[in-house]
Amino acid sequence: MQNVAQSWLVYDLTHSAAWLGIVAGATAIPFLLTIWGGQIADRFSRRYILIWTQTLSMLLAFVMAALATNRWIPIQPWHIALLAALLSIVNAFNRPAQQAFITDMVDDRAALPNAIALNSFRFNTARFLGPALAGIALVKLGVAYCFALNGISFLAVIISLRMMRLTETPHDQERPNLWGGFQYIWQNHSALRVIILLGCGSLFAFSASTLYPVFAYLFHSGAKGYSNMMSCNGAGAAIGGFVVAVLGSGFSRIAGIYGGAILFCISLLIIASASHFYVVLGALVFAGFAMIFFQITANIKMQEDVPDALRGRVMAIFTLIFGGFMPLGGLLAGFLAQRFGAVHTVEVNSSICLVAVLTTYLWSLIERRETARQ
Repeated sequence: MQNVAQSWLVYDLTHSAAWLGIVAGATAIPFLLTIWGGQIADRFSRRYILIWTQTLSMLLAFVMAALATNRWIPIQPWHIALLAALLSIVNAFNRPAQQAFITDMVDDRAALPNAIALNSFRFNTARFLGPALAGIALVKLGVAYCFALNGISFLAVIISLRMMRLTETPHDQERPNLWGGFQYIWQNHSALRVIILLGCGSLFAFSASTLYPVFAYLFHSGAKGYSNMMSCNGAGAAIGGFVVAVLGSGFSRIAGIYGGAILFCISLLIIASASHFYVVLGALVFAGFAMIFFQITANIKMQEDVPDALRGRVMAIFTLIFGGFMPLGGLLAGFLAQRFGAVHTVEVNSSICLVAVLTTYLWSLIERRETARQ
């Protein structure tokens, strides 16, 4: 709800694709702290880290709600950018701990793929319900209520975390090597390819969502149309998460990663070339499905392969590339759309991503053939 309301509020204040990119880009630099967040997640209790970060996120949501009422000071776009940057700092410590915390909740290693998929299904169910509720709140109540309801929702998360009684893996109180995750990925080509694909997707393809408010305006569908776009995208993502959870270990990780990435790029090309809004909505379902299928499969692949001692730092890099490159991609997409139009920007970016996916897949095939010969 907060993401939908934030993008809508920025575009409603400025009618500028560039400002959409600026607000998205404001989260990029603070997100570099994710590397430190991964080190913290390998050193201290992940549950307590999550309690603190969720509390801070709740407070920032309430501040945004207060500003959006315009009762104290007139809200400006830079206010939104600043609060987005502060939330990014909090997420830099929240997300590595959240990714690594899954293994603290699941004792059976064989159940880990299902647990990761169910965690993503939970997240993407919120992505599906959130925009739908945001659409109602935007139309019936106003944008400030979206932020306020988001703040209230954190209470359930904080209470749930405090109620958990887990036998957590003992953490080494000595400060772990900050760059250990980078060393592991550089030496493991399979992990390196996943990170490259995730980086290209985040920079050129996933960031297309920054321009969805522009597409809503292009089709004259307003706030309701934008909410419908995000709901369709979230519905596809929820289906993708459910499918991966059902399949569990019964599918090829390579097929899931590359197949999902290719389908996502093709879906974006359809969105960019669509002449009817219903075609856009249909393509967004496939885009959400493909994006999450790729993302979850990549996550499972990394979690299955990484040693427990490096889990927090490696997943911090995974989170940094996914969460940090998306704002940079959003910033790039916003300025390109301002100059060349949203349609051409999505066409070019998704084409670049598609070429990167096919090139990386070719590298994988060549390496596997060389290994087979040996």
